[in-house]
Amino acid sequence: MDPIQAQETSERDQLWASLRALRPEIDRLAAGEFDGFERQKQLVMVLAQIVAAEMTFRAREANPE
Repeated sequence: MDPIQAQETSERDQLWASLRALRPEIDRLAAGEFDGFERQKQLVMVLAQIVAAEMTFRAREANPE
């Protein structure tokens, strides 16, 4: 693994680990509990950004240049 890949992997691991603190809120969203508060909107945006970044990483990993 080259240094750039190692750095990306480390950053991904840290990001996913940081989500543990948000697990109760994530579980409520997953169960369909929406209240429309700004915090939920922000959390949905963060989760969408994380998913998009992970998809980009996996696509790059599957098709290295």
